[in-house]
Amino acid sequence: MSSPYYMSAESLTPRKEICNYFAGFPVYALAWSRREDRGAFRMAVSSFSEEPSNSLQVVQLSPQHDASHIPERTDFGVVAATSVDYPLSKIQWQPGLGPDLVAGVGDALHIWECEMSGEMGDMGLSRGRLRARTKLTTRADYAAPITSMDWNTINPRLVLTSSIDTTCTLWDVETQQAKTQLIAHDREVFDVSFVAGSQDVFVSAGADGSVRMFDLRALEHSTILYEAPAAVAPSTDSLNDHAHARLSSFTPPLLRLSCNAVDPNYIATFALDSNRVSIVDVRNPGAAVAQLCGHQAPVHAISWSPTSPTQLCSAGADSRVLVWDIHQALSARQHQQRQAVAAAAQAKHLGRISNKATDAPSIHAAAHAAAAHALAQQPVPVAPSLTYAARLPVNSLAWHQSSPEWISIAFGSTVQTLRL
Repeated sequence: MSSPYYMSAESLTPRKEICNYFAGFPVYALAWSRREDRGAFRMAVSSFSEEPSNSLQVVQLSPQHDASHIPERTDFGVVAATSVDYPLSKIQWQPGLGPDLVAGVGDALHIWECEMSGEMGDMGLSRGRLRARTKLTTRADYAAPITSMDWNTINPRLVLTSSIDTTCTLWDVETQQAKTQLIAHDREVFDVSFVAGSQDVFVSAGADGSVRMFDLRALEHSTILYEAPAAVAPSTDSLNDHAHARLSSFTPPLLRLSCNAVDPNYIATFALDSNRVSIVDVRNPGAAVAQLCGHQAPVHAISWSPTSPTQLCSAGADSRVLVWDIHQALSARQHQQRQAVAAAAQAKHLGRISNKATDAPSIHAAAHAAAAHALAQQPVPVAPSLTYAARLPVNSLAWHQSSPEWISIAFGSTVQTLRL
């Protein structure tokens, strides 16, 4: 008997550069399935509505999709769907083999199993259903909203969640119990992610404007990897007095982060209302090593390539999707750091051999070392290598895990899958 998931090799690959799906609701979260044995080009899509009626769908590229680019024609069909009360701030498929699970967070950590019936439905796709497996909260009487999650790729039993109550929680999805919970930030935590290749080390970003790194084996310590530069805004007591308006300094919240899937040393993040993406090197905490400057409005989503250590995609309120390659920027930063080390060594040497505090060569070398050190602390600006213009502000994006030449973006009620 043939598998209900089976599709021919020809149907697994899109036949055009852009494929569309029209959800019929405002789309917020996207996630590509990681299971090739369940059919390629299958993703989860969730809605954003302030009403207590939201949707989660599993959609798949139809084997009957047309090779011609007709903007009004959908290329994906729904294979399973369910309803949720609150919008899901993030969705993700379980990595590895085993049950075909998809999780989402909002009011709680929800986990569903995608079960296929084998019956054929519309657009040549098999029918299925999303069966609720569990709903996990830390308190039975009240649970603070969950802002994000990450499913560990090394140990698929482990899921991390972040919450507006300042905590991060590690869950065991098999026992359906919280393994540990910690206060991660001084204010709300907006995102969390395991570091690539680890089931113990994770990072988080929050409303206090910091990216922090934790090790589950030693939770008494944490490292602040990055703090967003201070921004200025009109002070609250001068908003109605334009003639005597004053500016106040504040640290902007960091909304999202993305850990490099290939090189665990690099993390990308962006701040509230910022049109720049900052690249952080965990080996040099304190400052960004590069800044991606190309958006004309606030950034909404970022994602590293699943296969390239230097490629990143971002999308924002300017309706633009930008692909970056930071290889040259990282090389320039390493060169600056080597120059700073060499200048410092020269200044130290001249200071030792000089007998006068006012010795000109020693003073010049010290000034050069200070300038080189300051330059090495400044992020290297980067320009995008590819640009795509969507019709509306882009809310989210998802990079296909096994076919990295494809990226999906969501704007309005449309999901577009683009070939790079």
